[in-house]
Amino acid sequence: MTNGKRWLKVTGIAGVVAVGLAATAWKTDVYKRWLHGGGGAGASASDGGRADAMRYARARRGDLRVSLNEEGKLRAVKSHRIFPQLRGSSRITFLAPEGSTVKKGDLLVTLDKKPFEDQLLTVTGELAAAQRALAIAEAAVLIQERTGASAVKLAQTKLEEASVSLKTYQEMEGPQKLNKTESDMNESKGKLSESQKKLTEARQKLDDELFSDEDQRRVLTREFDMASENVRTLRNTVESLQVQRKIFRAYEYPQNMKNKKYAVENAELEVKKAEVAAKNELQQKKEEAQKQKDIIERHSRTAQDLRDQIARCELRAPADGLVIYGEAGENRYYFGGQQIQVGSEWYGSNTIMTIPDLSAFEIDFNIAEEYRGRLVEGTTADITVDAVPGLRMTGKLTKISKLARPRVPYDPGSPKVFDGTIAPATHDPRTISGMTARVEILTDELKDVMQVPIESVFNADGKPVCYVRKPDGQGVERREVKPGKSNDHFVEIVEGLAEGEEVQLSAPTDGTGSGAGAGAGAAPASAGTTKPAK
Repeated sequence: MTNGKRWLKVTGIAGVVAVGLAATAWKTDVYKRWLHGGGGAGASASDGGRADAMRYARARRGDLRVSLNEEGKLRAVKSHRIFPQLRGSSRITFLAPEGSTVKKGDLLVTLDKKPFEDQLLTVTGELAAAQRALAIAEAAVLIQERTGASAVKLAQTKLEEASVSLKTYQEMEGPQKLNKTESDMNESKGKLSESQKKLTEARQKLDDELFSDEDQRRVLTREFDMASENVRTLRNTVESLQVQRKIFRAYEYPQNMKNKKYAVENAELEVKKAEVAAKNELQQKKEEAQKQKDIIERHSRTAQDLRDQIARCELRAPADGLVIYGEAGENRYYFGGQQIQVGSEWYGSNTIMTIPDLSAFEIDFNIAEEYRGRLVEGTTADITVDAVPGLRMTGKLTKISKLARPRVPYDPGSPKVFDGTIAPATHDPRTISGMTARVEILTDELKDVMQVPIESVFNADGKPVCYVRKPDGQGVERREVKPGKSNDHFVEIVEGLAEGEEVQLSAPTDGTGSGAGAGAGAAPASAGTTKPAK
């Protein structure tokens, strides 16, 4: 039974159900043949006979097929979602027409690139500026490397000079000066000794020539005086040299050695200072260069990301297929209520269109609660497609959900159904995703049972009744019946009717029976929804 039929039948709205079921059943050739072939005694080729046949149906025996009959939707087993992989929103500038056939690589959607292009232009300018700054910073690094190396080398040279000066003074200049003082002192002592001998000789001559003439005495006196003066001078020289030697040994040499050592130590400190300064300044220059490299890397990543964003503004078909707007099986709107069209603002990751794989489909349909226990996966189903007249296929029930849900999603009180999936055994190229498919699954087949049209059974005061035509054809009588299983068109009558009796297809309105309290057909909860056996 279709969604509307079953729900209306359960609610017991007699008039609506009766009319709805009759209108649906009338489309079935078998059902029409049943009605026209089972007219009452007054049935004839005249207008009155035809009208009579439209009011009554004859109870007959025959096979009754009980099956689940539901509408479903064709869904591609595999489909490709087409959506922008962009941050934020972007305006749609082009859309491939819905329903058009595309080949792999064809352009499907374009989104506005200008915001990304503007950002890329700005970032490219900043990247070029950072690259220029990096070139300057790297040149500064080279300059600083050489400057630092030069400063260290200069300090090392001064250290070497101080070390050489210390070593020279310690090993050469100091000893040499001391040796010269010693030598000069020894020489002066020798000269002093000789001068003292000459003085002694001069004094001896002067004493020996005591009685010589005056001139000779003056000569000897002059020689004595000169010898005395020379002795004094040489004695002073020796004493002076002795003092110098003492000063050199006690003060000058130690002080000079100390100064030379201090000079070496200071030079060593200057070398370390130059090395640390060179290292620090070089590190600072390198950090400035690295900072520019980081800026360049960041801008490069941003620029590449923007190029990727620009490339993603063009969405192309990943495979051959048919263009369907929106998510498969969903409506064509997203939050905000804006329709998929050129000029719409679209947010990344929201599906713009779907390209279904047309080579394989499944059918999603609803399974009413009363059928859930009768069906198992693997059951065979007959399939027809409204959009392709004459097409009939078979399939297998591949999935039945374990949880029930309301048939009407926004009405929790509507009948519960289970989601089912059928895989067709064959594929017809005329079928596309989203088409309405009708599914029929046989659940029971009754042999040689009494049956009447489902429209002829009513609910009167809570009891199932039929309005049976009287033998004389004058009016009808209300009779309680015991219905059994049913399908969309016929219901089994277990008790209450005999074969050949005629039943009225609508509740009487002339006071015969309780028409005012009549309800819809009284098939039990186990009633099915298929056609009778032909």
